[in-house]
Parts: sequence; structure tokens; C-alpha cells
Amino acid sequence: MQIQPLERLEWVYPEFFVHYLRDFERVRSFFIYSPHDEAAFARRAQALERLSHRPPREAVARALAAYNAALDAEEPALEAARRLADPQALVVVGGQQPGLATGPLYTVYKAMGILYWARRLAETLKRPVIPVFWLATEDHDLVECNQLHVLDERGRLHRLELPFPARATGGQPPVGTLPLVPAARALIAEVARLAGVAAGHPVVAVLEDARRRATNLGQWVARLLVRLFSRDGLVVLDPMDPALRQLSRPLLQRALVRREAIHRELAAAAARLQRRGYRPGLDVDPAHANLFYFDGRRRAALLWQDGRFTDRHGRLAFAPAELARELEYHPEAFSPNVVLRPLVQDWLLPVVAFVVGPGETRYLAQLRDVYPLFGLEMPVIVPRPGFTLVEPAAVERLQRYGATVGDVLADPAALRRRVLEGLDSLGIDARFAALRQQMKDLYTALLDDLERVRPELRPLGQENLGRILMQVDYLHRKTWQHHRRRHREVARDLDWLEGSLRPAGQPQERVHNVFPYLMRYGDRWLRSLLRAPWPGGHQLVFLDPPVDERAAGPDAAGTAGAVAPGRPAER
Repeated sequence: MQIQPLERLEWVYPEFFVHYLRDFERVRSFFIYSPHDEAAFARRAQALERLSHRPPREAVARALAAYNAALDAEEPALEAARRLADPQALVVVGGQQPGLATGPLYTVYKAMGILYWARRLAETLKRPVIPVFWLATEDHDLVECNQLHVLDERGRLHRLELPFPARATGGQPPVGTLPLVPAARALIAEVARLAGVAAGHPVVAVLEDARRRATNLGQWVARLLVRLFSRDGLVVLDPMDPALRQLSRPLLQRALVRREAIHRELAAAAARLQRRGYRPGLDVDPAHANLFYFDGRRRAALLWQDGRFTDRHGRLAFAPAELARELEYHPEAFSPNVVLRPLVQDWLLPVVAFVVGPGETRYLAQLRDVYPLFGLEMPVIVPRPGFTLVEPAAVERLQRYGATVGDVLADPAALRRRVLEGLDSLGIDARFAALRQQMKDLYTALLDDLERVRPELRPLGQENLGRILMQVDYLHRKTWQHHRRRHREVARDLDWLEGSLRPAGQPQERVHNVFPYLMRYGDRWLRSLLRAPWPGGHQLVFLDPPVDERAAGPDAAGTAGAVAPGRPAER
């Protein structure tokens, strides 16, 4: 396996995240600490020592140890969970909602980033640093969670999903609580088929074993994360754990009485972002209480309307005192929205660093001044690692057409045009451009003469020319269409490259899932990436050809080099 940095981050990341990575001074005013300042982590650790109002560490540690033990986590993760009780312990945290079989690749990359930063900071700070993955089971965006994409050998991208029960009127149940329907077994089999492996493949068995032991989507994903990373010490946290929700209650209570102040700070930060030319990441209804209420069947946003807290459908209605009493006695029925989630995280855990992706970075830029409303301070925000996995078949196709990974990431349509134009012995574009010009020249002379016959003939002739040029354009398009059909194998190669490296016009890490790669290449590349030094930004990972993982074993990993031999640097 070889690793090569991608220089043009704008090919895979939005502008704000690129500035955060490469030009931090442009966005510094939206954050407390710079992730590029080594001393920032020590200052954050010192700041945490001044915050004494948090829940007892021992209670959080017990809840995490019990939850991970129930997931059959390995001893390194259980020891890490127990060690959170140490007064010197710090936490590196990151998270994601549960997607099918862990969802897009970036979920796994976040877990890897959490492990990397915990290991690195434990060495530099000389203190225990616990890696925690916050599995956002309380999320309600079923459309985002219920999709798994797999590329077949012809370059077709297949979107798989599970037939979860239809959304009920008045709200969606938390996605983590959705029962694993029997179709999950068929989904795993379809992933294996599209990935080109047998039903008895060891990685298929991992997916199937986790499915059998889980009762809902949240548990399935949690068990998969444990299977992948508990040996490395990753601790999985489910915020819907009743013990943790009970410990979160004081912060949620404070959120109810500080709703207006929260929204003032959000609006002020949004205005600052807009003045700097950035689009705000959060657009929260000022009436939103920043809390959801779960009645056991559905999760609904709480809104402040006419002196009461209600939902959008009028099904719920609480006077302030009634809601405060409900929160006091049933905190497990409440969950935070996107604004409060990071604050609940920092309330429960001594977070020294928060590992985030591009979207989270943009909305955290609006939260800097919300943290102090709860006696908290924003931690160091560190970017998650980013990778594009380049399979051997991609390298072969790129070499065949004299292209680079960057050509596909930057503009796959331009690459397609260039390759097909190279196969165009007729000179299609030039011939049709000449034909268009000839028609225009002929009509220009003709219309000059016709105008002397009757002036009204010029606009009629111009309309007639427009129709002729439309027909020329139609023939131009049909010619290219037949040209592509004539070179179907080339078109399929280009389809496959685009589907592999920039599927659906998106960065690979936002679409593809990790398990087809584990099926085809084993886990050696994953274990190698965990050990590799990361320079930051985004890396191209050139995977080695597949081997029999059962013969090689999980530790027979290759080494990560700086640049893949014979592969031009991406610019």
C-alpha cells in the first residue's frame, strides 16, 4: 500500500474546511484553539481542570464500560472505558449517526482519527487520553442513515436500503432504535454479490454475526465498530443510554431557560460568517427549544409557541413548569438537537479534542459563544483524516488512458471528453463547428438580400436559422452518442473510474462503505493506515492487489510509503 497527499483539497472539500486545514487565520475568530498549535492541547487540558461542575467521572466510566461489555468489546476498549474514572484522564471524541453497516467511509475515518489523536496526545501530554466514538443513535434523519452504496464491476452504483416502517405522523423514531428487519440479511448478501465475494467470506460473516446479535440499527453499527476497533481501545458511546441521559439532565434543563440567548449567539455568528463570505452551517428556527421529545414511538422537535412548548403537529403541549417536571423525572425522553449535541458531549466528557468533518466544522463555527452559556469552552477542533482509496483496477484504467486520480476528482466529465475526443478520427466537434459557421455565413448573406425584398423576412430568416442550428446540434449530440456506443468498453472504464473515485459527483468517502473494500482486500490496508503517520489534509491510498486474507492474517500488513512508484503526484 502506498499513500500520496492530495494537494488540491478543493476537489474533495468545501471552502471553509479547506481554509480550516490550510489557512486557519482566515477562520480563527470562529474558534478558541488552533489545531495547528501543539500548545493548544495543553492549554485545553488546563482549562478542563477549572471546570468542576461535570457529572462524576466514575458514573460515566461505569456506563461506558457496561455498554461496551454488552457489545462484547475487547479488553483494550473496556480498560479505556474504566480508565475514564482517572481524574487525569482526557477524551478525544468524534461521532456519527448509525448508517447501514456503519454508513459512508468517513464514519470509519472518524474512528481512525479519534484513535490517532488519542494516541498522539497521550504521548505529548503524558496523561491518559481515552478515544470515544459518539454513536448518535437519537438522530432522526432516516433518509441519510438508510442507504448503502456499492459499485459493481461495470461501474454501476447501487443504492441499497432496508424497508423500515414508514414514518409515523408527528415525528420519526430515533434511527438507532429502528428494529433490524429480516431484510438486513438479504442486504448483506447483496453487498457480497456486488463486491464479487462468496457468501461464506469471513467479512460477510462479521456483518452477519453483528446483525444476529443486534436488535436494532444502533446496536448493529455499534457491534461493527467494536469488531473493527475495540482491539485498539476505541470506546463506543450511545447517548440514549438511560444512565448517560440522567447525567446530562442539568445541561438540558439549562438549555430550556437559555433558549433565547442560544439563538441570539447563533444568529450573531451566522451574520459574522456571512460578512466573511461563508454560508452558515446552521439555520435553526428561533422557536426551537433545541430539544426533541421521544414518547416511546416517535421523536418530535419542541417549539416555543404562545407561552407553551409544543410540536409542529400540535400533538404535544407543555407549560414551562410541566416540561421542567417531565425533564426532571424522565430525562431519557429528551434528546439534544444539532446545537446542543456537542455541548452534551462536553458536559459528560473531559474533551480535549473533537474530531470532525467538513460539515461539522462549519456549524461549530456558530457555537463558540454558545459554550459559555453553559459554563463550558469549545475544545480543540481537529479535522478527521480523509482518504480516497485507489484500487489496482483503477490504476490500470488510469494508466490505460494517461490519466491521474486528480483528473477524475477535478472533472470526470472533462476526462471523459478528452479520452473520447482522442478516439475521434472524424473530428466530430470541429466538423460540426465548421458546419454551424457555414450555415451562419450562408444565412447572413441570404438575409441581407431578403431584407431588400421585404424587411420582415430578416426576423423570419433568423428564426429559421435558429431551428436549423438546433437540428445541427441534435445531430452533433447523436453523433457523439453513437461514438460512445462504438467505444462502449472505454465508456464503461470511465464509468467505473468515476463510480469508484467520485461516485455520484461526490467525494468517495461520502458515498462508499468500508465493507466492500474489506471483502476484496482484507483489513491489512486499514491496520496500516492506523499505524501510518498522517500529514493532515486528504490522502490518496493506493491499495495492494487482493490476497487470501485467511492465509495472510490480519497483521500481515504492508507499509505505507510517501508516494506510489510510477504514479504522478496529484496537483
